[in-house]
Amino acid sequence: ENTEGYMGATETLLATAVLGMLYPLLCGQPLTIMGATGPIAAYIIALRSLGNAMGVKFLPLYAWSGVFLSGFLFLSAMFSLSNAIRKVTRFTEELFSVLVSVIFIYQALNYFVTLFTNTGEVLHGEAKAGLMVGLLTFFTAISIRGSRNGSLFNQWVRNRMADFAPVIAIGMGLALAWALIGHYGIEKVDMDFLAISEDGIAATTLGTDVRPWFVDLGDISGAGIGLSFVGGLFGFIVMYFDQNITVRLVNARDHKLKKGYGYDMDMMALAICTLLLSLVGCPWMVSATVPSLNHCRSLCFFGNEAGEEEDSEEEKRKQEEKSAATLANIRKLMDESTPGLMEEGGAMGGSNAPGMKTLRRANSHSDLVKEVHQYASGALEMMSLPTGTGITGCLEQRVSPFLVHLLILISLIVARKALAGIPMAVLRGLFLYNGWSNLAGNEFWERIWLIITDSKKYPNKTYVKVENLWKVHVWTLIQVVLLVVINVIMTSPAGFIFPIIIGLLHPLRLVLARTGYW
Repeated sequence: ENTEGYMGATETLLATAVLGMLYPLLCGQPLTIMGATGPIAAYIIALRSLGNAMGVKFLPLYAWSGVFLSGFLFLSAMFSLSNAIRKVTRFTEELFSVLVSVIFIYQALNYFVTLFTNTGEVLHGEAKAGLMVGLLTFFTAISIRGSRNGSLFNQWVRNRMADFAPVIAIGMGLALAWALIGHYGIEKVDMDFLAISEDGIAATTLGTDVRPWFVDLGDISGAGIGLSFVGGLFGFIVMYFDQNITVRLVNARDHKLKKGYGYDMDMMALAICTLLLSLVGCPWMVSATVPSLNHCRSLCFFGNEAGEEEDSEEEKRKQEEKSAATLANIRKLMDESTPGLMEEGGAMGGSNAPGMKTLRRANSHSDLVKEVHQYASGALEMMSLPTGTGITGCLEQRVSPFLVHLLILISLIVARKALAGIPMAVLRGLFLYNGWSNLAGNEFWERIWLIITDSKKYPNKTYVKVENLWKVHVWTLIQVVLLVVINVIMTSPAGFIFPIIIGLLHPLRLVLARTGYW
C-alpha cells in the first residue's frame, strides 16, 4: 500500500526466498533468517515520500540508492567497520531492539483499529472477525512459546511445541477465519487476504507491463542520482545497526555457539544480496531479529537433550581449578564472617564455648547467606554450568536456513492459492507476537515499568542494586525520549532523516558518560 504496489507480497516473498537461500551460503553467521524488517520498511517508505516530494520516480531512486548502499556495505566489509558494533553499549542495542518491537506492534494495532474506524469500506462483521482471528493468533503463539518451562508432557515435547509456536498459531488463526466464513458466509465475513499475483511466479504484483522486474537505471536525472547517494548512505546506517545488532544477539554467549564470528563476511554477503535486490526493485533484506532468534533457539539443546559427553582432561582440569577457587573464596568469606555472628547469649548454639571471647555481631545470618548465595551464583554463571532447562549447546549449520527459504520458494510455485487464502488478520496477529516476544529480556523495557513496580518485587538485576535509584529512572527517561523522537521523525514528512538519530545514539551515550553522573 505504501509503495502503490511496486513492492507487493509477490516481490517481497520471492526476494526473501531467493536471497534467503543465497545469504547462508556466503555469510559468516548462517543461523540468521533474512527478511524485510520494520526499520528497513520504514526507511523505504520514507525514501518513496522523499522521491515524490522531489519529483523523482521511486524505483530508479530506490535502485540507485541500493547501488550506493551496496558500495557502503562492501567498504564496511573490506575495512572491518562491523568491529565497531562491539563498542556499542546496551544503551543503543536495547533502544534499537525496542524500536523494532514498537514498529511491529504499531503496525498490528493500527490495522485492527482501522478495521473499526474505516466503517465506509469495512463491514462490522469483518472487523469483529479480524480482531478475533488476530487475537487468537497472538495469544496462541504467546501461550505455546511460554510452555517450554511448563509441566505438561516431557521436556522434548515442550521444546518442540515452543519452537513451532508461530506455525501452530497461524494454523489456529486460519482455522478460525475459515470456520467463520463457512458459518456466516463470505458476504458477512469478507476479510482482507494476502495479495498474491495470479499470473504465476514470473509476474509482478502490478504485472510486468506496468512494473517490469528489472529497473530502468537510466530513468533518472543527475540530481536524482545525487539524492540516491544520500539515500544509500542513510540506508547504510539503518542496515548496519539492524544487521549487526541481530547477529550480535544470535552470537550471544547464552546460545553456547562454538564457531567464531564472521561480521565482515556477513556484510560482504549482504552487499551482494542488496545489489541484486536493488536492480530488480525488491525490498532490501537483513537478518530479522525475531525470526533469527527463534531459529537459533529452535536449534539449541535444552537440559540433557544434547546427551552426556565426556569432558576432556583439559576441560576437567580447568573446571577443577575454577571449583577450587570458588570453594576457597566461599570458605574465606565464612571464616571472616562467622566470628562476627557470635553475640552475647550464644547466637551460634545457645551459649559460648568455655574461654571464647564474646564478640559484637558484625553481620546477621541472613546477610551471610545472601553473600554466599550471591557469590556462588556468580561463580556458576562464570563457569557456564547449565541447570534445568537452560541451553547446553546449539546445532550450527547452513542447511536449515537454506531449506526455510527453499520452502518459501516452493510455496510460491505450487501453493499460490493457499497463500492467497491467508487473512491479513492472521499476519497482523503474528506481527503483534513478533513485537511482544522481542521485548522479553530487554532491560530497557523492564526499567520502563520499574517506577511503578513494588520495591519488594524488583527483578534480580544489577540496575536495581545501585545506591541512587533515581539515576536509573532518569537514564530510562532519556532512552524513552529518544525512542519517541525517532518514532515522531519516522512518521513525519522528514522521516528520511531518522537514520541520523539512530547513528547518533552511541555518540550520545559517550557524551553522557563524560558527564560523570552515569
